[in-house]
Amino acid sequence: MNLQFTSRRTGRVREIDLAQPRTALAFAAGALLLTGIVFTAGLQFGRFVAGSLDRVALARELDQQRLDLNAVRGQMQGTVDALAERVGKLNAHLIRLDALGRRVTDLAGLDRGEFNFDDPPPVGGPEGVPFDGGSAMVPELTAALDTLEAQLENRQQQLVVLESLMSSRSLGERIIPGGWPIVGGWISSHFGHRSDPFTGRGAFHSGVDFAAPPGSKVISTGPGLVTYSGYKDGYGYVVEITHPTGYVTRYGHNSRNLVREGRTVQKGEAIAIIGSTGRSTGTHVHFEVERDGNKVNPMRYLQSP
Repeated sequence: MNLQFTSRRTGRVREIDLAQPRTALAFAAGALLLTGIVFTAGLQFGRFVAGSLDRVALARELDQQRLDLNAVRGQMQGTVDALAERVGKLNAHLIRLDALGRRVTDLAGLDRGEFNFDDPPPVGGPEGVPFDGGSAMVPELTAALDTLEAQLENRQQQLVVLESLMSSRSLGERIIPGGWPIVGGWISSHFGHRSDPFTGRGAFHSGVDFAAPPGSKVISTGPGLVTYSGYKDGYGYVVEITHPTGYVTRYGHNSRNLVREGRTVQKGEAIAIIGSTGRSTGTHVHFEVERDGNKVNPMRYLQSP
């Protein structure tokens, strides 16, 4: 097999005999080299194109990540602002709660040492945490919230105790006897040892005597149930009222009783007309207080509102 090459310039024809081994080997080597060059060039071009496409995809991915990061940053800033606003509101609520607690404590006449509403609340949260929403960090604001919520829980517990105490005091004022058994008048004899007005010898006086003009009304010193209304030796006409928590009050020497047994009465209600029946030297009411079966000095209850 021969290959012919014709020169355009001279017109001469040149033949290459492929039958010759050296000629065929040289031709094959040249063809192989040309093929390698073309393949390498194609591979490099493909890599260049692929690299360009990868760079475009990477740029798009980076742009998307920037958008996602900005969205997260905006959400975080919104969370910081919301937390800062909540801290501010809780702090203002705590300040008002402390002021209310101090006012109630003073109105109730309680010792401020028992209720620490005077302790300064955490204003603004931990040190260095601004509440303008610009640079406060979420962990710091969360710590401020925890502190304020703990303070609020403490104040709430104190107010519950204070409310319970005031309710108990108010209930006690309503159910425990207190005040004088007459309107006006004066104390004519105290509780305790004295000279007997009839014998002149020493004797124990189990109540307090209140003198008042004839016709004055005797009033109940607390709500309760009339458990006796009648005449007894020594007491004359007497009214006995049983109050809650074991208290009993007696009102003796009446000229006339106004209530019957089994009747419920309220504090300040008229139960009798003052008199001098029984063992008495003049118009007065003999007032006794008994607690759990024992006669006690009425003076401590007379001073109650």
